[in-house]
Amino acid sequence: MNTLRAKQLRFYYGVLRGALSRAALGGSARKEKEVRMVYGGNYMRETNEAFMYKQALAYERGKPVTRSVLEYKRALLQRFADKLNASGSESVLEFGSGRGFNLLALAVLCPRLKILQGIDLTKEGVACARQNFNEPPFAILESLTGASRDAIKKRLAEVALSAVEGSITALPFDDGSFDAVFSNSVIEQIPRDYPSVFKEAHRVAKTIGIFSEPFAEAQGLNVFYRLYLKNIDYFCASYRVVEDAGWRITHFEIPQLQKAVFNTGVLTVLHA
Repeated sequence: MNTLRAKQLRFYYGVLRGALSRAALGGSARKEKEVRMVYGGNYMRETNEAFMYKQALAYERGKPVTRSVLEYKRALLQRFADKLNASGSESVLEFGSGRGFNLLALAVLCPRLKILQGIDLTKEGVACARQNFNEPPFAILESLTGASRDAIKKRLAEVALSAVEGSITALPFDDGSFDAVFSNSVIEQIPRDYPSVFKEAHRVAKTIGIFSEPFAEAQGLNVFYRLYLKNIDYFCASYRVVEDAGWRITHFEIPQLQKAVFNTGVLTVLHA
């Protein structure tokens, strides 16, 4: 049995065991304090390079492969950039901005953007982002964007990059502060309060929202993915829930490159 297949079987076994345990003992609800503690610790322990270049099992067109975080991000960021460029957005807010890689890359990939703002639940994430804004990780950005170091330097000097600490369930920004908002596997951490997240996104955005999250439709018929999301208490609602917040759905797609443990779908919505 090859290594990738063995990892897949171990994952299925772990999911089933977790589901049985949850059914027998019950499961505790995910709390914001716990999320802050876990991610804050991650930002302190891992360097930029350790995070971006680590290899993990993934699926591409349904086949198991080994891919780095950087490869996964590069493919997704190009999708975000295409949508932001098409919308003509000049300002954008990222939910869960973490180390700031997404904002730095989009500053290079989206020549019309002038203001790129991030909000993160952890003070450690904000500190990492601010350090990367001040001292850009050029090797990583070259790989993410395909641009030269000189081109990246020039572009970053033209934009305003910033990050603040806060919760995406209650954003510290005025109505219509940004043209666009986006998330990359962040709302997954909010399995019950997600209606307030989509409402807040609608409140502060003027034009477009892009959400890459483990929507129910992205899991298809894979019962193990659905069980996994339930076991770890992740968001896994239908993408249709955004309509309750006032958004108008324009496009939903499931990228070919996916994580090994669950699928994400990219939802594009317009302010309505």
